[in-house]
Amino acid sequence: MRSIRTVLIANRGEIACRVIRTCHDLGISAVLAASSVDRGSPAARLADRVVVLPDTSGSPYLSIPALLDAARRGACDAVHPGYGFLSERPEFAEAVVAAGLTWIGPPARAMRAAGDKAAARALAERVGVPVLPGCPPGTDDALIAAAPGIGFPLLVKAVAGGGGRGIRVVTAPDALPDALISARREAAAAFGDDGLLLERRAVTPRHVEVQVFGDAYGTVVHLGERECSIQRRHQKIIEEAPSPAVSPALRERLGAAAVAIASAAGYVGAGTAEFLLEPDGSFWFLEMNARLQVEHPVTELVLGLDLVAWQIAVAEGRPLPAPPPGGWAPVGHAIEARLCAVDSMKGGAPSIGTALRVDVPVAAGVRVDAGLTHGGEVTPHYDSMVAKIIAYGDDRAQAIRRLSRAVTRAWVPGLSTNAPLLRQIVADEDFLGGSLDTGFLERRSLPRPPPLGLHEGALVATAWAFASRRARGALPDELIGFRVDGPRWQEDRWRTGPEEVVVRWRRAGGAGVLEVMVGDAPAVRVDVEAPVGDLLRIEVDGVGRTVRVVASAEPFEDGATVYIHHGDAESMVQLVPRFPAPVTAVLDPGSLAASTPGTVVAVKVAVGDAVRAGDVLVVIEAMKMEQAVRAPEDGVVAAVRVAVGDAVRQGDVLLAVSSEQPADA
Repeated sequence: MRSIRTVLIANRGEIACRVIRTCHDLGISAVLAASSVDRGSPAARLADRVVVLPDTSGSPYLSIPALLDAARRGACDAVHPGYGFLSERPEFAEAVVAAGLTWIGPPARAMRAAGDKAAARALAERVGVPVLPGCPPGTDDALIAAAPGIGFPLLVKAVAGGGGRGIRVVTAPDALPDALISARREAAAAFGDDGLLLERRAVTPRHVEVQVFGDAYGTVVHLGERECSIQRRHQKIIEEAPSPAVSPALRERLGAAAVAIASAAGYVGAGTAEFLLEPDGSFWFLEMNARLQVEHPVTELVLGLDLVAWQIAVAEGRPLPAPPPGGWAPVGHAIEARLCAVDSMKGGAPSIGTALRVDVPVAAGVRVDAGLTHGGEVTPHYDSMVAKIIAYGDDRAQAIRRLSRAVTRAWVPGLSTNAPLLRQIVADEDFLGGSLDTGFLERRSLPRPPPLGLHEGALVATAWAFASRRARGALPDELIGFRVDGPRWQEDRWRTGPEEVVVRWRRAGGAGVLEVMVGDAPAVRVDVEAPVGDLLRIEVDGVGRTVRVVASAEPFEDGATVYIHHGDAESMVQLVPRFPAPVTAVLDPGSLAASTPGTVVAVKVAVGDAVRAGDVLVVIEAMKMEQAVRAPEDGVVAAVRVAVGDAVRQGDVLLAVSSEQPADA
């Protein structure tokens, strides 16, 4: 038995914050290993000490020597790897132990047996748990040769993968070579390991996983299942416990299979066995994640446990606690939504920039695990997670109601997030009825474009700008002076994307009273109070409410962007300059621009190449995920302006495709 006193957190973001809080609850000091861009993060502010990792050509969180040096400099006696990065690398676990430190995770031998995707498949087969047809890791040539025997569609999967990274769906043989190249790049960038295997793709089953835990005395238990079927690009979006499709009897069958695999691996610590569940109750083993999962909070809430505290206790050599009478059975229901800085209407493209606010109100039955706060930067270097919103209820209906209100109130102005998609999911009739599968988003035609809210946003922005300037005594003279026919009408133009609306307004008697016309709508009376922080009290024709408002610039400053949360929706409107600057540059016809900042990792065409609509032309890596730039139509490549390794900004021109048809058209 050993006593852990100081833990190095070899990770970042919300999981670093999560582990630090439990360490403090247990009276343990927490030292954060932070990259240079994370030295001022919320996790850095929570930690007792921060050791800044040296900048490297890759992620510093993938450097074993740098992390061990951080543990030494922080006077740590243990290391918690979180999830992602090196959390499932047995070499890291071995190096930590060799340095005389306690590893808070499964031992290296168990990682090799269960955490390695290929080894776990073989282990499952040995203990009689069914697996999908597939093949072990190999070279690209070996995998291409094995593919016909597996059948299409199939999945290319990273051996060290997780979080949807290093996975590609391949529907035809000719798409496999490019998928292997892309998946290897992504896996190497995310995990430092580019090993791949192939596996038959099941058609729209449920994705259900089982939480397992083992101790050093040979005890392995399961803590029930989680439903993780709602995914995009193999990245989970919504998770819940228990699964609405799993009966107590099926829970025991799934749990027994998970325990059999973990026991055969000599598993110690927290892990998750993932399964595909068919409608008839049969299931296939997918993989074992030899670490804590992102979605572990839903299990914690329905069982009343702290799984990080369990990890630390097991690492200290303590036995698992005895189960309550009747075993570890879920009580109530918990659902987690991942709030991420991505644009759901652009295929989940990363949103890079500064969060002017991170506002996810905590309420009864709602837990928020966040790794970003006001003024925080989302960079192209790391994951897009902003926060996890977890709702608990006595039953699923109550949990959904609480989650619905929480995601409706969630607001991260300054960044595009998937909040509109989360709101659509929790309101969807199939979700409410528990009819879920891995093809849920496609089947339900989600996401749908959210309302722009241009007219309502322009009205609130006008009132906010007026009230802000009035509170500072900065109103123009023409709004204050007397006129026989009343105050002169002011006119402003606001836009959201390509759409614009004209707002005409003037003072209408009282100190904070305006008369406002938005577009062709009739004039309305607007009573507005001075803003209090981000809160603005506004009354329109006698109907009042409080909204949240932040802006990128001073009121009525040309180009100012105003972000508004109305309570049940949000708007982003920009003041159109009264005297627009002359256009100094115009994109050539057919130019394709970067939709996100990142690094060019592949250029697949040259000048003069004929391309077809949908062909991949350039690949950009951002947040350890790859974004493909595709030809919008048939044509010929007229210009290529980037090369592999170039850093690009959003809007940078990558290449141009002429509308000239290919010669063989």
